[in-house]
Amino acid sequence: KVDKTKREIQVLQILSEYKELTAKQVARYMAYRGYTKEIDYNHARPRLTALLEKRQVCIVGKELDLETHCKEVVYQITELGKERIKQW
Repeated sequence: KVDKTKREIQVLQILSEYKELTAKQVARYMAYRGYTKEIDYNHARPRLTALLEKRQVCIVGKELDLETHCKEVVYQITELGKERIKQW
């Protein structure tokens, strides 16, 4: 069972460091830091959706994924997200 709150904070911390990232990029950083065992986009995407609904991240554009040749949404942390990290 995943601790959703903890995972959301991890996503917010990564976005606060790197400013603008896609869900794939967030998932990669989560694996590099040891938050997850493997690079799996399903670790990042549901949390990004929840954070988007809470207005703690926002969509700032789209970027072409060189692997899939599809456009990926680019996320950025908001002031609400920064406040949540401080409270954590």
